[in-house]
Amino acid sequence: MIPIPVNNSYAEEHYNDVKDILLHHINRVLIRGRIKKNKTTIILSAGLRNYLNQLSNIANNLLKDLITQSPQDIVEYVTNQNQTYSSYIDEYSPDNIILKNIFVSHGYEKEFKKWGFINKISIDTCPYCNRNYIYTTSKNKDIKPEIDHFFPKSKYPILGLSYFNLIPSCKSCNGFGAKESNDPFNEELTNPYLIKNTDFTLSHIIKNIAIINPISGKSNVEVHFKESIPSHLRIFNLKELYELHNDHAIELVIKRKLKYSKKYREYLKSYDYLKFSDSEIDRMILGNYALEKEQHKRPLSKMYQDIGKELGLIK
Repeated sequence: MIPIPVNNSYAEEHYNDVKDILLHHINRVLIRGRIKKNKTTIILSAGLRNYLNQLSNIANNLLKDLITQSPQDIVEYVTNQNQTYSSYIDEYSPDNIILKNIFVSHGYEKEFKKWGFINKISIDTCPYCNRNYIYTTSKNKDIKPEIDHFFPKSKYPILGLSYFNLIPSCKSCNGFGAKESNDPFNEELTNPYLIKNTDFTLSHIIKNIAIINPISGKSNVEVHFKESIPSHLRIFNLKELYELHNDHAIELVIKRKLKYSKKYREYLKSYDYLKFSDSEIDRMILGNYALEKEQHKRPLSKMYQDIGKELGLIK
């Protein structure tokens, strides 16, 4: 719902963090020609052996390209996987099981414990819903967000450590009844790295201004999506969830009716002891961040900005 900025230098740092462990386990499988899983021996196929050999050759940069490929390139890569390499994405095929062993069990799960990639993806709220904080602590890292594999690691294990496939998210969006292991290739979901701010626009409807009750929070003011990616509304239940936030919308409506924006803006501009920028004044009027680039910093900021602009509280 809110974009994550693309930072290619972070992707390269991430590659440098994970390449040695991946190369170690790729070469381990190549030497042995098999893996053991639940007392069953899984034999390396000739086709997958050829691909792993290419990945293990650092000089050709294929492994680096795999880990750092852009969000759009990941979409094209997945399309090619679905059309050409069915054994790689079949959860029960030997190829998929071996790729899972390398990139997920010995790759992602070990890198996951280091939290390197989470610290690089610096956003404070869930990009899928913008409703929940996704902080991680810097000392012991006991508090952490969910990490969604946008293209799920069960079906696309080879993307298990691809930087732009790792999406920090909240439990509501990544958990039961929401995204879970839904495949964006089939569901037509858009990676947050590819989302534009105009893809989602929130609005409000006032049914009867006369019976608005600012104390109880119950009113005839409704929150709805004017622009959206329909599959996101369905998978993440965004329509139903945002309808529950009408109490925030009513506060903005009341500010507009009281001409709060104009009066408070004039007062802050005339304040003698502190000087406020226009965006800082907008933030205080809204009660939330007012700049598009700061939407990730506080829950519901996208809704506040869209409805605030609609009401004329901010430009």
